Amino acid sequence: MKKANFYDDNYIPYHKAAAPKSLTDPTKIYKYLLEKVYHQDDYCREAAMILYNHKRGITDKYFVCGPAGSGKTYVWNCLREIYPNIIIEDASNISADGWKGDHKVMDFLKQLDPENPDAIIVFDEFDKLATPHINSGGENVSASIQSEFLKLIEGKIVKLKDVQIDTSKMTFILCGSFAVKAADIAEKSSCGGFGFLQKKEEVRAFNRELTIHDLMEAGVIREVASRVPNIINIHPLTEEDFIFLITKHPNSPVKLVEKQYGVHIEISESRAVELAEQAFREGLGVRAVTAQLKRIINSRIFDSFLEKDSQKRKEIVVE
Repeated sequence: MKKANFYDDNYIPYHKAAAPKSLTDPTKIYKYLLEKVYHQDDYCREAAMILYNHKRGITDKYFVCGPAGSGKTYVWNCLREIYPNIIIEDASNISADGWKGDHKVMDFLKQLDPENPDAIIVFDEFDKLATPHINSGGENVSASIQSEFLKLIEGKIVKLKDVQIDTSKMTFILCGSFAVKAADIAEKSSCGGFGFLQKKEEVRAFNRELTIHDLMEAGVIREVASRVPNIINIHPLTEEDFIFLITKHPNSPVKLVEKQYGVHIEISESRAVELAEQAFREGLGVRAVTAQLKRIINSRIFDSFLEKDSQKRKEIVVE
């Protein structure tokens, strides 16, 4: 049976699933996630075991790969509701130590209790950090930043001003779409390796799961790749999945916009299908559907003021 969620990393779920009373049973964590996360059962199972093991003192390191808006970070936002000691960091704007920028690799350590640093650390947009960036001096700045990650993921004692923090008690999750690499793989597969386009079936990005070799070709340095042995691949959604998400599940983007705007929205089947096709075609996830809905609702509300029709601000029909 399909479950539901809306994949927005900053979204507070509209449908409140019952939180497990304890974290000593991974199946209960898994069932909790299934109430929120749509069509990513394997990922929910992996995440439930990661949290369960972490609570038992068993830490590890993982890459999480998948298309935009597929729930890579959303899962950890959900788990943070039942296990607050999860820190989510945006890796895309991290700068190397000694370079300009106020966001460094070690900054998140300031949020931890040095006496009890057993946190799950999620680095979002890690693919953007890993993408090679060569400065004017010929140095790969991305590789320099990744080298600083080694101090963290190797489980060493890290000094932070007057305190020391044991990073061996942390679990590290490195999330990234690696979409450019996935698209490159799809293009080569479509051409069959000989430059001739296969006509039987379109080969889409993420049809093939990414490997550690793929991530290295995308810019992940060998030293990091060798220390992160686990890769979790998240599968892309189909057009049918998007239609279900838009029209039927408790945490649909329609429900989100209704809650935010304080309106009731009736969306026609044809428009729902159109939005689903667009989301599938562009590969931007349900966030893109929400953004499109908001543009439509904003236009309808503006027109209601021009028409001096307050009822149209409460009941909005999207055809």
